[in-house]
Amino acid sequence: MNNNVLILGSGGREHAMVWKLSRESKVKNIFCIPGNAGTSQIATNKSLSLTDYDKLLEFVNKNNINLIIVGPENLLDDGIVDFFNSHNKKIFGPSKAASRLESSKIYARDIMKKYNIPHPNYFSCITRNEVQKAKEFLGFPIVLKADGLAAGKGVIICNNENEYNKALDVFFENQSFGTASDKISVEECIQGPEISIFVSCNGSQYKILNNAQDHKRAFNQDKGPNTGGMGAYAPTPLYNSKLESKIKSKIIEPTLNAMISEGHPYCGFLYFGLMLVNGDPYVIEYNVRMGDPETQVVMPMMDCSLYDLLNATLEKKLDTFNYKNKSGFCVTVVLAANGYPLKYETGNIINGLDKLKNDLVFHAGTALSDKKFIVSGGRVLNTIGYGSDLKTAINKAYKVINNVDFKNMFFRTDIGKKGLDY
Repeated sequence: MNNNVLILGSGGREHAMVWKLSRESKVKNIFCIPGNAGTSQIATNKSLSLTDYDKLLEFVNKNNINLIIVGPENLLDDGIVDFFNSHNKKIFGPSKAASRLESSKIYARDIMKKYNIPHPNYFSCITRNEVQKAKEFLGFPIVLKADGLAAGKGVIICNNENEYNKALDVFFENQSFGTASDKISVEECIQGPEISIFVSCNGSQYKILNNAQDHKRAFNQDKGPNTGGMGAYAPTPLYNSKLESKIKSKIIEPTLNAMISEGHPYCGFLYFGLMLVNGDPYVIEYNVRMGDPETQVVMPMMDCSLYDLLNATLEKKLDTFNYKNKSGFCVTVVLAANGYPLKYETGNIINGLDKLKNDLVFHAGTALSDKKFIVSGGRVLNTIGYGSDLKTAINKAYKVINNVDFKNMFFRTDIGKKGLDY
């Protein structure tokens, strides 16, 4: 089959999807805009602007693209799916209206409240005074979230008055999140293990792809600032059929039905960030695309065609699609640049990638300069480990790191360890 696919984005998530599609017989050519040094090895990178839709449409027509996959959330929020749909192009992702589930934390919370989807107590605030009133009502610990998109970093947990005052400065004085924090969701801080659920859906049809656990904080033992994610593993031992039936009936199905009722049926990947409180799932957040770095463990575990899955979703044939995962576990460890998630070092040469003949590594913040791999982003590489048990998968992911290095590289050494304790 001569199908051509275009993936938009440049991270580890996009490299993982390119890698999966590159192994499928129905896919002939894969293009990546802009891609990274890793995608350039197995696909064709193009350096077009992701905001120039007319140029992108021209590229799609010229290269007979059969399917467009959108990686990053900001493109979805900008309405790229609506644009290509209006030109009768097959594109995978939610509409601008449906993507508000991620682009406005308060919109998402209001949907949960209206349709009785389990969630922590929250207040929508604009002024410092409103935040103060919410804090007095909820008490510590509380969570302050920028309403808009902040690259996964717009969340601050406050355990005491000192942390709370610092957080207020971040939101109000420093304006660290720009217009994303024009509104703030002040939330009850519920406690329990976190679990991510990934779903491919269209209207009321859906398939659960896998579950995973992310590691958001920069340093071991969940210390340090929030990041886009420092590692993940799938599946989590917390997941079982009893929990799955609760998640389906209390969260996934009510969410999809809510979006139909609101006039914005959801089509695309939908990520449910959940917290288990005494065994019951509560929604922490929705993401309207695949997670990063979770995609890097979901793709190697997928034991069916990604291309077929996406087409079955778009054509509303999910009911008959046979989705399968491999048995076992997959782990990814993020290798980050010094300073991440704040100001980080770029331009350093990455050594050892040529030695990784049988090991799987997904690129994120990488580029090619004079035929050498260099650091171009905060999260640089994702090493992958697979095993029949979680411990083996963890060990393999860390073993790969022994062969790779760049100046001032850092990573967490406890990815997946929680899963050994459940």
